[in-house]
This record gives sequence, structure tokens and C-alpha cells, in this order.
Amino acid sequence: MQNAIVNVNGQIISTHSNQFDPSDWVKVSIFDRAYLYGDSLYEVTRSYNGKLFGVDEHLSRIQRSAELCRMKLGQSLEHYHQEIQRTHQEFLKKFKTKNQVTPPEAYCRIIISRGEGKIGFGLSCVNTSSLYTIIIQPLQEPTEEQVHKGMKVQVVDRLRYHPMALDPALKSGNYLNCLLAYVEAAENGYDDALLCNADLHLTEGTTFNLFYVRRGIIATPPLDVGILHGITRRFVIDLAQKLEMPVREISFPKERIYEADEVFLSSTIREVFPITRIDGHTIGHGKPGPITLKLRKLFREFAIRKLTQEETHS
Repeated sequence: MQNAIVNVNGQIISTHSNQFDPSDWVKVSIFDRAYLYGDSLYEVTRSYNGKLFGVDEHLSRIQRSAELCRMKLGQSLEHYHQEIQRTHQEFLKKFKTKNQVTPPEAYCRIIISRGEGKIGFGLSCVNTSSLYTIIIQPLQEPTEEQVHKGMKVQVVDRLRYHPMALDPALKSGNYLNCLLAYVEAAENGYDDALLCNADLHLTEGTTFNLFYVRRGIIATPPLDVGILHGITRRFVIDLAQKLEMPVREISFPKERIYEADEVFLSSTIREVFPITRIDGHTIGHGKPGPITLKLRKLFREFAIRKLTQEETHS
């Protein structure tokens, strides 16, 4: 059992205790649609200096995901926001040690299920409104050694599902496509996987968006190639453009990325993170490039500054 603070439909439970095992009484019904069909949505955010970043952006995306999968949310976005913050405050109380000057950083995950009811695809089988769980646990950030080393990834044989099958803009709990891609890459000795679409153009990784740099130009797959509209991706593009770094959203085959000077990913937890090997090909000099490191630094500064401004205006 991981140490965490868990909020199940408004009831907060702490697993940060040796007195009991809360897994004995924190339950999700076997008739929950998330369990039966992967019929759920989720979002992940993290904290900086003890404040959760991008909560509004993540909740807005969960609203869009609900619309895409015809899920009626049983609670308002404001309700989710309040419960996330309430759970985070409990996390800070439970996990901050007596001699700790700075607050512990948090990983926050919210899962929303369509509800529970009878077995069957029909929405008439659902007997409840949507249900939610919020999990907040200590953040495991990449170390500086891991950043310096970068990731080695494989372009796997498994394809990213077609947008007409399951829109990648829908961030759902149905994650088997990416999970199997990750397992395939891991079995071959790689840290993670990249997936192509049916046209054999690169799309994204299992939990991250993809960028490469060639002759000072930053390139990333466009949304219509079949990728998630990543929140960190959007912030990174905005930061690069404000610095007058050229950014192109273009489709490209995997062979083009082998020739890149730099490759990096963007995600909520890893922020901007270097990829130094792909399919056995060394990228650039095999270490993080200057544009990657600059954007990594600038994104961290941007996130902290944005949170400070939000706190000032609240």
C-alpha cells in the first residue's frame, strides 16, 4: 500500500499510518463502469512549492473528455476543484515533517467513473451519477542524474489507435493501448515507448507528447496526427514562441527523428525531459541539448511564477 491521501466521493482517508490497512475498507464496486469497461476519465497534476499547478486547465480538459465520451458529470468542476484542494491540504498536514522547511511536493490524480449499475453497455444500466476518486501522494521527481542521462525509447510495432476509433483528445481510463506499448518497449530494454499512427507517422509516447529540434527549429506532431492536447505541450509551445524560437507542428516518420539534434518529451510530471536514444540511435551527442535544458528551466520558472500570480489575485 502506497502512502497517500485518498478522497472517495468526498470521504478523505489517509493511508499514511501503520495502525490499519485502509485497503480493507476503501472499495470500488465490482459493478463500477471504470472496473467493468474502463469507462472513466482521469487527469494528473503536481505541485510546486506546495501548490498544485494547472488544476483549472486539467479540470477543463476533463470536461471536454466527458463531452467526447457522452458522460454527464454528476458534480460541478468547482466541486472537483474544492475536493482536490481539500485533499491536498490534508496531504500537506499528514506528510510535512516537523523539521521540514518547504512543503512536500505532491502527485495528484483524479479519476471519474461514469458510475455503477448493472452489467451492460446501455447507459440505462447505470444506476448512479458519476463517481470520483482523488489520490494525492508524494511526488517522485526525476533526479538530476536521470535528466543528464536522458531516456532511451523505442518506436514500437503497436500503433496508436485511430482518432475515429477513440479520440486521443479524450483522456480516458481505457489505457491498454499505451500500457501494452510500454510493456513491449520495456521487454526490449527501453525506458518507454513511442507510437506511430496508421500512416507510420510518429504521434506521442505512452504518457507524454513529443518534440524534436533540428537546426534550431522545434518540431512536434500536430493534434490531428492522433495525440492528446497536452497541457504541458501547449505551455512549452507558448514559451518557445515568446522567445522567438521557431516551432513547427508537422507530421513526420520515425526516420526523421533519428537525425534530430535534440529530442525531448513534455508531460505533467517530467515537465520537459530529454530523450537521448531512440531505437538504438544516439540523438545528437547522446546528452541533453541546450534548447531542451533551456525550455526545462523556463517551464519550471513559468509554473512557479504562474502559481504566485494566481495566489496574488485570489
